[in-house]
Amino acid sequence: MNFPTLLATTAQANVLYALAAVGFLLGSWFLGKAITVMTKGNNPLVWRGMKKQDEPK
Repeated sequence: MNFPTLLATTAQANVLYALAAVGFLLGSWFLGKAITVMTKGNNPLVWRGMKKQDEPK
């Protein structure tokens, strides 16, 4: 009784993993750009660091 192989070969798996990684990175980049456009440049997910406060005189 032979079952069909459910797992891909090593080369096929490596190509699929690479495509998934590239797709994830591109999708993240486009999502970030879309949020920036929708919030008119004030992306709430971007950390801008501490703002300097005016020193008392």
